[in-house]
This record gives sequence, structure tokens and C-alpha cells, in this order.
Amino acid sequence: MPLSTAQAISAPDKRKNGPKHTPTQFAFSALTGVSPYLAGRLATFFWYRTQHRPVTVDEQRVLERATTEVRKFANKSVCIYRWGKGAPVLLTHGWNGNAGQMTLLVEALVARGFQVTAFDAPGHGHSSGNSTDILEISDLITQLLQESDEDMAVVAHSFGGMCAMHAIANGARANSVVCISPPRDVTTLLQQFIKILGMDSAVVNQLKHRLEMRFGEAMWSRLSMQEWVSAADIPGLIIHDSRDRYIPVSNGRAVHTAWKNSELQITRGLGHMRILQSTEVITCIERFLTKSSQ
Repeated sequence: MPLSTAQAISAPDKRKNGPKHTPTQFAFSALTGVSPYLAGRLATFFWYRTQHRPVTVDEQRVLERATTEVRKFANKSVCIYRWGKGAPVLLTHGWNGNAGQMTLLVEALVARGFQVTAFDAPGHGHSSGNSTDILEISDLITQLLQESDEDMAVVAHSFGGMCAMHAIANGARANSVVCISPPRDVTTLLQQFIKILGMDSAVVNQLKHRLEMRFGEAMWSRLSMQEWVSAADIPGLIIHDSRDRYIPVSNGRAVHTAWKNSELQITRGLGHMRILQSTEVITCIERFLTKSSQ
């Protein structure tokens, strides 16, 4: 999904001389002039393409303390990590992230008496592959939730929140969900993707056509966090930063409005990624999960 390209391709450089285009945007513009069809195929490739973000030394230290399982899933190998004992919690990273990004939260929750499961999604972290989509990640989440002896809580970041709520909307069971920086729907992701690549309408139409072939023509209304949470009968916590450049805070507010049994916490100055390392955010999540598990 789009955040892969957001990390792989720098945003337009806005300096004194006005906005400048990235090499990829120039390439898309040139290719569009020759063949919108080919440009659409390239855009579709980028849409599904993932990157394996390396883990830091501190992140690896926490991962090495986990009980690690490598299992076959959808013709790929995925890594699953488990720590501690107690009420079960599933951590779900975002697009182009990995389990290592959430290790500060892992340590805090284990110390609080939770059993924590995390994973590297297909095409991410130590798992194999270079592409995936919401359906594949959602299926993995469903599998992990169904394997638990008791209903799990879920803490999900960004696109991981969409995947988790898609799984729950399609029958997977959880007792509560924390969504950090969630997009409200797939249209939000498409709009971001268009800006990053500088696509014109002809290429966008080609991309949308190919996505609809995969997910169905109704995907633009069907792949919606707002729709899924409106039917959710479990408590939720939405945490979003007011200065999130990738997924604007209006998305978190919209998800909260649609989710009757939810709380909303707005942070300031943490952006889209540093929010995962915030002591304030981690404490907020600990309190919510402790209350939900009682």
C-alpha cells in the first residue's frame, strides 16, 4: 500500500524556488506521456511493493528474547514473536514497518503482566516476500486471533489498524482494539499515493481499474475503517498526532466519530512514527488494556 512508496520516494522538495519533483515523479510524467497504460502498470507494482526496514540494535535485543516461530503462510515464511504470560495482546505494525518498531510497547506490556504476540507481516521485517495487501495481512491476523485460547486485545499502527479491523469485521474475535494513526479508508491511502508519485488522472484511472479487478468495484466503500468500526461491539482507543504528515489527524477523528464505544487521544509533535516510542502513548495504551481486560 502507499506508505511503502512514501518511505522509498522522498516527498517533493519545497524550497525557495518553489516545489520540485522527485526523479520518480519525472519518470512517471514521462512514461505517462508515452503510455498511461504502462504508467498504470508501474503504479500498481508500487502499490503492492514492500520494503524490509532494518531493525535497530535495541529492537533486535528485545526480539531475541521472544519465543520465535517461523511458519508458512500464503506461500511465504512469516515470523511470529511471543513474550510473557497473562492476558493476550496482539501487536500489528503498519505498512513497511516490522515488529521491532513496537518493542518499547512490548517491554511495557510484558512488565504489566500481559502476554504479547507480534509478527512481521508478509514482505516485512524478517518475513519473506516483497509484496502483500490488506487481504493477506488480515488473513494472518485472523489466524493468530483464532489460535488464542481467549479473546485477545489488538494494538495496531497505521495500515495495520485497517488490516485488524477488516479481520474483526469479517468474523475474527478480539476484546478491544487500539488504533494508532489509522487511515479512515482506502480512498485516503489512494489520495496520498497520488501525491507521492505525482500521477495524473489517466494513470490514476489505470491504477483504480487494476485495484478493482483485485478487490471488486465496491472496494472504495467496502474497505472503510469507518464502516467497520461503526458495527464493532468492542471498546476502542484511537491515538493520533495532530502533526501526522502521512495520515492526517482528521482520519483518527473520523474513526472515533464512527466508533460509538471508543476513546480518542490527540498527541502533538510526535508525527506518524515517533508516536510508537512515546512514553505518554505507551502509558495510555497500558491503562486502556488493563481496564479492558478486567
